[in-house]
Amino acid sequence: MEHKQALIGVITCHKPQGLYQVQSVNEFYLNALESYDAAPVLLTHQLKGRSLQRVLDGLDGVLFTGSHSNVHPELYGAKHLEPRLDRGRDSLAFSIVEYSKQHGLPVLGICRGFQEMNVALGGSLHHKVYQLGGCVEHREPDTEDFTKKYADQHSLQLAKDSWLGDWLDSDMIQVNSLHNQGINRLAEPLLVEAQAEDGLVEAFRLAEHPFFYAVQWHPEWQASENKVSQAIFSQFVAAAKRRAA
Repeated sequence: MEHKQALIGVITCHKPQGLYQVQSVNEFYLNALESYDAAPVLLTHQLKGRSLQRVLDGLDGVLFTGSHSNVHPELYGAKHLEPRLDRGRDSLAFSIVEYSKQHGLPVLGICRGFQEMNVALGGSLHHKVYQLGGCVEHREPDTEDFTKKYADQHSLQLAKDSWLGDWLDSDMIQVNSLHNQGINRLAEPLLVEAQAEDGLVEAFRLAEHPFFYAVQWHPEWQASENKVSQAIFSQFVAAAKRRAA
């Protein structure tokens, strides 16, 4: 019987480089998928309408990556100024969320992906989590040493009926933290999977969906070594392979 890899779409990010406008993806995400026997397929912002649907019809899942950009505030009714925007990604991500809802396409969101999936379903974001009173430190460590940047930074309490709790047979985990924004209002159809000590939602899933899952932290770092990362990526790719079968 022929071995069949899962084909996973990966959303690109717009990032100017000198005189050029570039769409790219951090290889951490691509390598993580490859290590779980999935083949990444880059999804550019030019994909729209029928062309996007044709591409998604041929995929087994989509990964919403992290990014240096943030979701446009107007998409969740806010008016603050946001210097790092990516409207092309906003549009593509929202279209894929809608497709996933309608067709049951497995999706995994990480960091910005987690935030945009919530907003796409009607949720909202805190502009600067660190300005809220009583919060744990969520911001990215100021270092170029990846082992320190992606080191575990705080704990999360897992919901009693969470998938992650079942996968790990645990009710508490430690995670890295590299974000300024966070969930304010969780979209109504989403279920809380994990919360930080300050109450901030850091993982969710969509009820009655094969695999619509997202986390605020970065499991792509040490995806093959970290037990939490292993659980997330192995379950995501398994869901994609079930769709491919």
